[in-house]
Amino acid sequence: MPITKMQKREVVRRSWKTAWCVGAAGWMMATGVACGSASETVEDSSLAGAAQPVIVGSRIQAENWSASGTTPGGVFNEGGGEGQSVAGFQVNEQIHYPSVNFTGADQMQFRIAAPYGGGKAEIWADAVGSGTKVGTVDLPSATGTDWNSFITRTVSITEISGTHSLYLKGVATGGDWLFKLDWFELYDTGESNPPPTNPPGTIPMKVTNKCPFTLSVALTGVGDVGLERDSAGKTIYRTLASGQSYTYATPENYPSGRVSAYKVLPSPTSPRELEKAEFTLEKPSGGSQLLHYNLTYVDHVGLPMQITGVGTGSSCVQVQCNKTASAMQSAIDTQCPDSLRYTMGGGTICLAPRSFCLDGEYASDSRRGTVCSRLDGEIARCASKYPGVCNPGTAKTPQVYACSAPFFDQSAKWCAALTRGMVDAPDSTTVSQYYNTGKPYNLYAKWVHDQCGAVYSFPYDDYPMAANQAGFYTCTGGQQLNVTFCPAG
Repeated sequence: MPITKMQKREVVRRSWKTAWCVGAAGWMMATGVACGSASETVEDSSLAGAAQPVIVGSRIQAENWSASGTTPGGVFNEGGGEGQSVAGFQVNEQIHYPSVNFTGADQMQFRIAAPYGGGKAEIWADAVGSGTKVGTVDLPSATGTDWNSFITRTVSITEISGTHSLYLKGVATGGDWLFKLDWFELYDTGESNPPPTNPPGTIPMKVTNKCPFTLSVALTGVGDVGLERDSAGKTIYRTLASGQSYTYATPENYPSGRVSAYKVLPSPTSPRELEKAEFTLEKPSGGSQLLHYNLTYVDHVGLPMQITGVGTGSSCVQVQCNKTASAMQSAIDTQCPDSLRYTMGGGTICLAPRSFCLDGEYASDSRRGTVCSRLDGEIARCASKYPGVCNPGTAKTPQVYACSAPFFDQSAKWCAALTRGMVDAPDSTTVSQYYNTGKPYNLYAKWVHDQCGAVYSFPYDDYPMAANQAGFYTCTGGQQLNVTFCPAG
C-alpha cells in the first residue's frame, strides 16, 4: 500500500530510543576490531595524498548558452562575473548547453549569485523530462546584497559517460530570478563509482563520509534491525575514512530505514548515534519505485547531512544542511540553545528540548524548570483565544516540543503555531514572522533553521506546506538513494 501521511510523520518523529540485547560481542565492526578495543577513531593521515578532483573538459562560460533548447524570451546575458553572466533565469524555464563532456564526472561546480536564497535548478542530460536527471543545484541563502556577489556551489551528480546536451531547468526561487550564473565546471573526484550492480529487487543506498574524520555507519530498518548482520545476528558497522563510500543493497520495500553514523561505536551504556538519516523505500505492485526521505533534526544535531534521490521523476531532489563539520561543531559549542550539549556516538551534539523534557535521564537537570515550561503561557492563551478549536487539555510545553498527545499529535497547525510563536497568525506563510513576534517560541527549532535552512526541526515543521520550511520528498522512478555526512567537508 502507498505510504500514508501518518507513516511519513512517524519517520520524521522516530526517537533515538532503542532496545539493546547484547552480549560481550554485542556489535560487529566490518574491519573485525574486537569488541573490547573500541576507541574513538581519528582521521587517517595516509589519505593526505589522495587524488584531488580533476576537471573534465574545460570551464563552460554560462553566457555561451544555445538559443535552440533554451526557453524563448527567458534568460539574457549581462555584465558581472568573468565579463558576462546569465540573468533572468526563472521557474519552469530551461537553459541549453550543447556538447558537454560528462565522461568520469561525478561533481559539478557552479558560480552563482542572488540577493536572496531559495533558487533551485535541476541538471538534465539530453532532454528535460525524457533525458537523465543527473543532479540539482540550489542556493540556500543570499550570496550578498546585489546580483554580482558570486559564490561557488559544488554538487554531486550521477555519473554518465560521453558527450551530451546539458539542460538547467528552474524549479524554485526565493524571489523572481533563481540566480545569476557565471560559469560551471564538471569534475572527476577520483572515486570509482561504476553503475551499481545490486541484486534484483534492491535499491543501491550509497553512504559517503566527507567529514574530516572516520565514521562507522550502519543501516537499520524496523525494530532497529541491521540490514547487514553477522552470523550471530548482530549489526555490522562499516568503517568509512574521510572521502570513502559504501553502497548497501537495500530491499525495494524497506520501511523506517535509518543510516546511523558514529565516531565511537555504540555500546549498551552509550547506544546513541552521532547523526542519522531516515528514509522509506516502497515498490507498489505494478507501480514505480518510490524513495521517501527527508532531512530531520527533531532529536538532536550532530553532523551536517545531504540526502539525494536519484530517479526519473522531477521530485527526485537533493536536500541538505550544507555547513562544514567544523562550522557545525562551532555552532554546537557556542550557540546550542539552553546549552543542551551532550556526548553521543563519540561527538558533541545539541539536544532537542523534546528529548530533554520527556526522557527520564534528564529529570534531575535544574534547567528543566525553565526549558520545559517555556511555552505554558502561550498554550493557555491559545486555548483562551480559540475556545473549542485550540484544545490542549492537559498538554504542556513538552508536548508542544514533541507534537505529541494529548492534542498536539493530531494538530499540526497548533503545534507549529506554538513552536514558532505564531498563535496570533497560525496559518501564516510569512516566514519572516516565524520566531519573530515577541512571543515565546522553541529556541532549538529556530536555531536549527538558522544553521540548516529548510529541514525538519520539529515533527510538524512542514505546516503549512506553502511556507517551504521543510519537506518530505518522494522520488518516483527511484534508482538510488545517496546519503552524505558533512557534504561541505
